[in-house]
Amino acid sequence: MSVPPPALTITLGRNAYRWPLRICLTALTVGLAVSLSTLTGPGARAPEEAGRAIAGYGGGAALIALAAAVWAFAIYRDRLIVTIGRDGLTLRRRGREATIPAGAVEAVGITWPVADPVWTVWFDSEAAPGVGAVTKIDGRAAVLLRERSLPQGWLEAVHATATETLGACWRVLDDEGREVDPLPRDALREADHVVLDGEGRYRDDRTGALLAVACGPTAESPGLPPPGRTTVLRDPHARPLLEFRGGLAGGRVRVFLADGRPAGEIRGSQEPSFHMPDGTLLGTTRPAGGRHVVTGVDGRESATLWSKGGDGGVRLRLERSPSAPDPLRTLALALPMAVHGTGRHRPVRWAGRRSGRA
Repeated sequence: MSVPPPALTITLGRNAYRWPLRICLTALTVGLAVSLSTLTGPGARAPEEAGRAIAGYGGGAALIALAAAVWAFAIYRDRLIVTIGRDGLTLRRRGREATIPAGAVEAVGITWPVADPVWTVWFDSEAAPGVGAVTKIDGRAAVLLRERSLPQGWLEAVHATATETLGACWRVLDDEGREVDPLPRDALREADHVVLDGEGRYRDDRTGALLAVACGPTAESPGLPPPGRTTVLRDPHARPLLEFRGGLAGGRVRVFLADGRPAGEIRGSQEPSFHMPDGTLLGTTRPAGGRHVVTGVDGRESATLWSKGGDGGVRLRLERSPSAPDPLRTLALALPMAVHGTGRHRPVRWAGRRSGRA
């Protein structure tokens, strides 16, 4: 018999302070570099002139750094602290406190976008007065914190505490306010026919069900994530499925499973090749008319990306052979990104059936 996790307290993570920190460090670095350049090197100046330059540039850099520090302190002072446990939720901010009793909680969960979900709690406002003084309320929902400002791993911890300790149901709403039903964890892995729409969303071609969303920084040109950047495939409940990390060596992208284990490597763009983590070749890509074909080392077609251009954009449909090796089937999910990209800058139209919900 499993033991429910204890009460959980969550507040802003270090990502919430990344911009003030970057500005502060950049200002100090630039100010120091400019000041040193007036004392040494070809740009050295006379002592009096150098002193005025250091006072000007160094003082300006110090003021910018101080403003960034004040900004970080303001974020810290205004942070929301949420404690969730068996008795309900306690919200604290700037010395104010509000409690949502367990009996007043209707559901705990998230609202879209999938790339940056918002932690939300739905509750009976009459049984929990004062919540609006601590956080934003939208109808019967209290908006708590966005993922981009939360520590890593918060979603799994909150889900476990809300469902097992608090005993609340878990709810996920899409960007139109509709509830999103959970999918099996292996739904994307087992789907043989997948279509891709202009929002980077992978759908089952047979049912229209949303399987995954590509989340991450969009490159200026279509393709896999550039060096040092990461694209994550998440399911509709924002759980990570696959992670694509652009390597520092151009043209190589490493792929990781949800548990952090390496799934393989993709080399090249437009006509990528697929490799095991140890470098063993799994398959190669070649264009053939209006499609791109992935051929395994056994010479058989393992996956095919169909693309058809038109006035409405590009239609993409990925077909994966059931007999293809599992590692190659997994890596082939990156083929639409490699060939056409998933950003808004290039319109892509869903080629699947119109039935089914998001």
